[in-house]
Formats: sequence, structure tokens, C-alpha cells
Amino acid sequence: MAADDLRVFTVQNKVYKGRVSPYIANYKSLGELIWVKIKSNGDKIAHLDACTEKIVTYAELQDKVVRCALWLQKHGIKSGDVVSVCTNNHLNSIVPCLAAVYINAIFNPWNENMDLQTALHVMQLTTPKVIFCSEKPVNVILSAMKESNCNPTVVIFEDHPDAIAFSDILSMYSDAEVANFRYIELDDIKQTACIVHSSGTTGMPKGVEMSNYCLLLISEDTNIDLTNAVSTWFSPLYWISGIIMNLKAIVQCGRVILYPEFDEEIMCLLIEKYKVTVIFLSMNMINRFLKAGYIKKYSLSSLKNIICAGTILKPKAQEEMRCILPHVEMSQSYGMTELGGIVTLQLPHHKAGSCGTVVENVQMKVVDLENGNVLGPNNPGELWITTATIMNGYYKNPEATKSTIDEEGWLHSGDIGYFDEDGELFIVNRIKELMKYRGYQISPGEVEGVLMSHPAVMEAAVIGVPHAVDDEHPVAYVTKIPGAKVTEQELIDLVANSMMDQYKLRAGVIFLDAFPYTGSGKIAKKELKIMAKKLAVE
Repeated sequence: MAADDLRVFTVQNKVYKGRVSPYIANYKSLGELIWVKIKSNGDKIAHLDACTEKIVTYAELQDKVVRCALWLQKHGIKSGDVVSVCTNNHLNSIVPCLAAVYINAIFNPWNENMDLQTALHVMQLTTPKVIFCSEKPVNVILSAMKESNCNPTVVIFEDHPDAIAFSDILSMYSDAEVANFRYIELDDIKQTACIVHSSGTTGMPKGVEMSNYCLLLISEDTNIDLTNAVSTWFSPLYWISGIIMNLKAIVQCGRVILYPEFDEEIMCLLIEKYKVTVIFLSMNMINRFLKAGYIKKYSLSSLKNIICAGTILKPKAQEEMRCILPHVEMSQSYGMTELGGIVTLQLPHHKAGSCGTVVENVQMKVVDLENGNVLGPNNPGELWITTATIMNGYYKNPEATKSTIDEEGWLHSGDIGYFDEDGELFIVNRIKELMKYRGYQISPGEVEGVLMSHPAVMEAAVIGVPHAVDDEHPVAYVTKIPGAKVTEQELIDLVANSMMDQYKLRAGVIFLDAFPYTGSGKIAKKELKIMAKKLAVE
């Protein structure tokens, strides 16, 4: 039971309410906040690129951001125009985003691993005036430009004959021009500052509009403390966590260790070598880290906090993390891009597997899908949420906005979950992922949890295969830990012996070399569903 003095929420009419902390707007825009904080951080180290060992101070970061902003202005980019960024994490990746913020343009991160179809979709949706990209996606972007009516200017962080080199735009302006630049003031704090694409687990990504007010609130809250910390994360700017962590590091004068992609051993090496104190990981990364076993080779004594989000970390995995890293405070959270990030957060005394309690300025309730009634503790239903950082809406998609946020301002999350008697949130599944066998509802997450308990299983995803008589039969897609052995029948038996009859893997187990992932690092279940349809019984 949580101690009363640690309860930072109330419950009224079955609505869970975080502490109300009115935001006093000391700044009129995100650009003003970033400008003030970067300048005050001065010669302190902002970023260290672990691939090259190069370091950038806050003063050097400010110089690059201003030069980029001057170039954007010279090319006619103005308030409300979209500037897209498609790259991984490196010393220059955040620069165009901050430059856009300084002139009240909208920055719009893209997934650098996107295919042509997705590139066409996001290009036609946001119609950027400029795209900053790395070498990896440039050919896909150029192909999408040819097939669409869009003709943005392309700037590349490396070199390409059909793009402008980023290094060239930084060298176009004199020190005097840089010194005379100032961020542009903003009249409406609710104006969109950023468009982040939803994860697209079940369809093409939508553009989530995040306001200056939203990002100011997120940047200045204390849910995540990076003050003078050495932090690292593998979230690209395409993930909401990548944006939040970058902004918080600047506002709180943190030092960030940059690395382009997650690797289990590299993560341990970075923590040991650079004395990392705070790390942000997705659940997928934590599961891979636990299974890989590299912790025995490295000293992780500097690490103080692990923040995790994304899909849900099973209680067993969290207990294992607490066991092998007893000195580390581990916080699981729940949130959505549409809500501006985190809406619940674990405290040290919270139960393993929970997502903690509601944070400041958030209200949540659990609603019965059948009759719309608000449910009490330990009764699963759809999570409805309202928060001060809720999105402005889906970009150019008022119908989707209206179907997601009701007239009273409640966002219908599409997630099934419940609060226990202590007000801790537990997530069960996505509504769209629930299956039925002969009328019985099946939560894939529960079956996946059983499969993940097998020592040979790296990851698992359960999908419903259409069946003419039984509605659906569950099939499990599984990846194995390298060198580990397990058979299809062993996993079928594991589920059959651990769960009720309707959960049996009647469509079998399929082993994969690797899972397809969305841009936000989640298993792309829509691709698995396409594969599963081929197994359907008419």
C-alpha cells in the first residue's frame, strides 16, 4: 500500500486526478525558452558523439542553431511553415529543429527507415518547405518528391549531388550576422511548434500537432530530472521521447551522450565509459538488454535512473531489472504522443509491472466499452484522459481529431487498462489488438507475457487468425535468443498449461529471424496481421 504522504493524486467520482499545478508562462514561446537556456548554459558540454568522440558545448550549439535559422529565413521560411528532419542521433540532428523553433516554423521529424509509401504519405501530409536528412533516407525522399507535387529544398548532413550540404549552410553567415540574430517573438502560445507522427501500428501515421504551450510545459516539468546529469537514449527525434529528452536536457543543462541506434553491449559500454547517470529505454530495449546478459562484463555503478516507456514491461522483467541493478531507480510510465508524452509515472514504492500514478495536470478514468459507465478499481476498460499538454489535433485531419477527443476534452486512448486499489495503472492491451475465440475475449498481451517467460524467447507477438467457425485462432510470432533452442510444440504446451482454454495457440507458433518494427520501435503488428491472414481457415 502506498504511503499517504506519497499520494500525489485524488479520486473523485472514479476520476483519477493528478495534482493541479497551474503553469505560469515565464516564456512566450518554446523558442524564447530554448534561447535563454542555451545561452545561460554557455561553455558547458551539451552533446558528446560516442562514435567520433567529438564534443559540442552549448555555446557552439547556439552558434549552429542561429546560422541554420538565418539560412531558413533567407530561404523564405516563416512562421507556420513546416521544416522536416529525417535522421538518426548525431551532433547536428537537433539543430534544424531548434532553428525552426527560433523563427516559429514547425519542426517535423520523420523516420529515417521509412519506405517509399510512407515517405509519400508524410510528404503529402505535411508539405514541408525544407527537409534536413541523412544519407540513408535521401534516395527515398528524392523518389517521393518525384511522385508527389511537393518540391522541398533538401539539405543533407553528409554529401549528395542532389542536395545542399549542411556544412555549407553553416558557413554562409558572418559572426556579426550571428551576433545580431534574435529569436522571433510569438503572439499565440497555442500555435503549433511541432508535428510528430503517430506510431502507425495499425495504419499510416497521423500528424500530431504539439503546441508551444505543450512543449513549454513538458520542458519545464520535473517528472524527469536531468539537471547536471549525464544521460543517453536511443530514441530518434521521430519518437516523442526523443523530443522530450532533448528539450529537457537543454532546459536542465544536462550532458547527452549520442549514439545512432540501440545495441545491448554498446549501451553497457556507454554507461561505463561516460559515467552515465540517466538512461531512457523502450520496453523492447529493456527486454533485449535482459536477455543478452552483457551486464556481467561492465560496471554500471554510475547509473541512477532508468526511465522506460512504449509498450508495457512485464512484472517479471521489472523485478529482474531491480534485482540485477538494485542501486538504480527504475520508472515505468504510460503516455501517448497525442497527450504530449507521459501521463502516469512509477515511484520507487510502486508495484512491478504498474505504470505508476497520474502526474500533475492529468485526469484519467476507465470507461466500460459496452455501456459508457465509469469503472472503479480493478475493472478493465478503455482509458480516457485529459491533460494540459493534449495535442492541438491531428494535422489536416479534423475527422480523426473529433473521433479521438470528445466534446468534453477527453481523449479516448484505445488502450484497455485499470487502476488498482492504490491508484496504480496497469495496461492490458490495445482495443484494436483484442481477439475473440468463440465469443471469449483474448488479450494478446497476456499470452505474450507467458511466452516471454520462456528463457529461449527474445520477443513474442500474438495475432488473431480469422476462423470461419471460431471467430479467431491465436498465432504467436516469436524470435529466439541467439543460440537458444525451443520448439513450436514446447511453446504451444507452455501456453496451454498456463492459461485458460480460449488462449491456446490454435494457429500455432511461427519463428522469425527478426520482427518488423514501426518507426517508434514497436512491433509492427499490422504487418504480422497481413502475414496471419494467409493462415486463415475459411
